[in-house]
Amino acid sequence: MAVKPQHALAFRIPSWRSFLTVLAQLSLCLLSADIAQAQAVGAPKYSTEGIVHGATFESGPVAGNTFISIFGENLAWSTRRVTQTDIRSNRLPTALGGVQVLIGPAQAYLVFVSPTQINALVSSDLSNGKYSVRVLRDSWAGPEAIVEVVKTAPGLFMLEDGLPVVTRPDGGLVDKENPVRAGSIVILWATGLGPTLPTALPGELPRGAAMLADLDGLVIQLAGVRVPRANVLYAGVAPGFAGLYQINLLLPAETPLNPEIRIGNEGAMSPAGQKIFVLPGEE
Repeated sequence: MAVKPQHALAFRIPSWRSFLTVLAQLSLCLLSADIAQAQAVGAPKYSTEGIVHGATFESGPVAGNTFISIFGENLAWSTRRVTQTDIRSNRLPTALGGVQVLIGPAQAYLVFVSPTQINALVSSDLSNGKYSVRVLRDSWAGPEAIVEVVKTAPGLFMLEDGLPVVTRPDGGLVDKENPVRAGSIVILWATGLGPTLPTALPGELPRGAAMLADLDGLVIQLAGVRVPRANVLYAGVAPGFAGLYQINLLLPAETPLNPEIRIGNEGAMSPAGQKIFVLPGEE
């Protein structure tokens, strides 16, 4: 039986509710416990190929302060999402439901565990390089897998239909039924955008804004055309949400109908094929 992946933020967004309202209810620090008992027999089983980017679900390099998903078997005793009581010293937990994840010398920060999937945040302390990954479930240790950590690994969080999560400033979701007009301000939600100023502490739920350290290197493309730097009103951490980045973007007046959108930098871009629903600007 196929297992449906759970998004790193573990949210589903009904069309009649704003993204920010749902995110506040189902976010990293406010998720309610959802425990479904399941037997886990033997040691955790997974492979390097089963470790993917937490927003795009694609394999490949990840970055510090980026969500990853680990797919396998016997990963946890039951399904468990992080709750407010799991937060200590304003940081996500490194152990959840008897599960820990080691990435090289650092513990990852956990937001979701289940017998077949783990969603974890890579420590922002890790420098570039290849690291061993090992899942621990109480006294059981899984095999060694490998993940490469790079400076940035950009990815836009997606809705269940694969479209990127884009909202208006008031939190309203931008989708096929609720497009925006060219010249409007939208907010993009991502992970893996790299270092910020001030520096993000490992696993910390940031209390305030922190811009990307290399803001001028940020590339946002609409239909293959780079958006001018002046249109990026803010790009950095989303206050209150570990590992979550937001980009406040003023869509150019000449933005074409429903363009493909990609974010990143000259060395790493988010996957192709995602689009944002945009109508021509007001005449």
